Amino acid sequence: MTKEIYLIRHAQSEANAAPDLDNPTFYYDARITSLGKEQALNARRKLNNIDFDLMICSPLTRTLQTFSLIFPMPISNTMVLPLVREHLDHSCDVGRQPVILQKEFPHLNFDEVKEFWWNNYIPIDEKAINYESIEDLDKRLLKFKNWINNRSEKKIAIVSHGTFISRIIHFFLDNCEFEIWYPDND
Repeated sequence: MTKEIYLIRHAQSEANAAPDLDNPTFYYDARITSLGKEQALNARRKLNNIDFDLMICSPLTRTLQTFSLIFPMPISNTMVLPLVREHLDHSCDVGRQPVILQKEFPHLNFDEVKEFWWNNYIPIDEKAINYESIEDLDKRLLKFKNWINNRSEKKIAIVSHGTFISRIIHFFLDNCEFEIWYPDND
């Protein structure tokens, strides 16, 4: 059986809705909006009857919230995985420490999430935007593809981000839109 990877972009976030993403007010680890909640519930209806072998989510809050609405009862084989985080380019892409995330999302497992995960585990000022180059994003993407190829699961759901997903499928998804990627055909 060919692997089917459901690449799901997170719901609309405060940063997506902001007319001034680079404004000094900043949108650190942005949450989803009320429209985003509706988008996630709509995606839940579309994905409800699919039996996934593995579910993966980025550790950024907008993806964790989206994941929790789409998959309110995640399967035991669910992981929060920093490899699928967004390209670090704005304040909304700066994450929070796993101990904080675990308190807010106690139904998810943060064992794979180490301190400073959004900055390749390098300790810095937690509000610093340590920009990630596209070359570094592509290196991380290659690690992710190798990781996926070494997995035995065949039907996988991944809640991730626009830029990250676009580097796989070569176009941007709308918020809460999904595309099925067949890595065996790459």
